Amino acid sequence: MTLALERDSIIQPALEIAPRRFTFAEFEQMSDAGLFADEHVELLDGSVFVKGMQSHRHASAIRHLNKVLMTLLEGKAVVSAQLPLILLSPPPDFVEPDVALLQLSETLYNDRNPTSADALLVLEVSDSTLERDQNEKLRAHARNNVPEYWILNLHMQQLEVRRDPSGEDYLETRKYKVGQRVAMPKFSAVPL
Repeated sequence: MTLALERDSIIQPALEIAPRRFTFAEFEQMSDAGLFADEHVELLDGSVFVKGMQSHRHASAIRHLNKVLMTLLEGKAVVSAQLPLILLSPPPDFVEPDVALLQLSETLYNDRNPTSADALLVLEVSDSTLERDQNEKLRAHARNNVPEYWILNLHMQQLEVRRDPSGEDYLETRKYKVGQRVAMPKFSAVPL
């Protein structure tokens, strides 16, 4: 018996596979069920991103920034390193910025996770995540009116400072090289 196949019968049209987007409520349910128990994850524009292992340079930069900012801003802001921040603008996002400066709170956010309304500044230390930090995360923070969004770009050894959110972007962008001083308008008396 011989089977004859024609070219058109073998080639199938490509199926379009759309990524599954999750709501914040679904993300919370998955987290509460232990689905992410051993991973650091973020929900950004409905997509779940697993945060990879940090390089030594990345971890060292976060430790240094945390120490410096905790010392400089004691009694002025809450310094939150790699802890949840809920971005409220639809669709809500769940991020764990490398460092966030938050408004002082008498409860120190023991009763809830801080939200974008509490954020004064978000800082991402970026090496392998530079593209996401400069695009999706930047847009999400701007859309949520986070006043300042900083990226410590380890590749270029520069600090990218964005201020004045408008829509999904920031109106002001400045870049600082190693050794340059940067001011934080909310804390003008604190040199960094």
